[in-house]
Amino acid sequence: MSGIKAFRCLNCGAGLEFHPPSQKWKCHYCFSEFEKQQLDAAGQEAEVVPENEATELDSYHCQNCGAELVTDATLAATHCLYCQSPTIIKTRFAGEFKPKSLIPFYLTKEQAEEIYREWIAKKRFAPDEFKTADEIKKITGVYAPFWLFDCQVAGRIDGEGTRTNSYVMGDYRVTNTKYYQVVREGDYRYERVPVDASMKLDDELMQAVEPFDYSALTDFSLQYMSGFTAEKYDKPVEDAEKIMAQRVESQTENQLRREAGTYSSFRIRDKAFTMKEKAHAYSMLPVYVLIHQYGGKEYLFMINGQTGKVCGEAPVSNTKRMTFAGVVFAAVWLLGVLGGALIV
Repeated sequence: MSGIKAFRCLNCGAGLEFHPPSQKWKCHYCFSEFEKQQLDAAGQEAEVVPENEATELDSYHCQNCGAELVTDATLAATHCLYCQSPTIIKTRFAGEFKPKSLIPFYLTKEQAEEIYREWIAKKRFAPDEFKTADEIKKITGVYAPFWLFDCQVAGRIDGEGTRTNSYVMGDYRVTNTKYYQVVREGDYRYERVPVDASMKLDDELMQAVEPFDYSALTDFSLQYMSGFTAEKYDKPVEDAEKIMAQRVESQTENQLRREAGTYSSFRIRDKAFTMKEKAHAYSMLPVYVLIHQYGGKEYLFMINGQTGKVCGEAPVSNTKRMTFAGVVFAAVWLLGVLGGALIV
């Protein structure tokens, strides 16, 4: 099928996976390693898909074992459930869905598992099933779709600041307050403001794993998808632009507040922002994701696949909490009884 792409070992023909620590492609069968230039020279970069072939797929055949697998409409890279061969559905990276750039993974799955293991160990009341080896193994490396925005913002704030000092005069305390009209304005340039382009991923958590180091941003290549899951965007750029505007306006307001100086109190009476020279690019950024279901609620844990920054929420086991409260109560009661006996 023309819509499927699997990168093959140049020595044995097995599937290749991108290896974050070495930034090379590895074969887990003959243990060969390859640089990107070697794969390019061997024709291992996917060809451009004609526009009339870039159709939506709901299923695909694994090129390694022939299994037919059904995927979510936004899934663009995955593993075969039967032979674990890495497979890329290249039509989902075609046309308008072809990213301009990406940041490769720098953390391995094993490193992500260890980060999660240390994080969940600190959650005293988390359910035991969240700490099992089988659960930890479910953590998945995902190339998440992002819109990266550049823009110029002209901002202006008009506010009132006060400076207060207090002193004692005889039997009285005198408070003196001075009022100032404060106006600040300025032009600010923002580059690569990221906005999550997936409707599935939580926007707040995606912001919480920032920042990414954009010095590692490189041109998009399907080769980096090998061995990881990837999602194509399903959040229109128009919707993402509204989120970006809120972020840069908030940042501009905070900057103007800082430049206004120090006051005992400061209140903004009027503000205005004008955005211009807007540009956007579709990019893929690396995150590790683990989703738990507990008590009818979904809990999401996420790691920045480049920097290792973590965020997430763990549920509280009522059984563990009650047991802990019982132990504390018993200890306090015994201490009180024994302490009273010793005093008598």
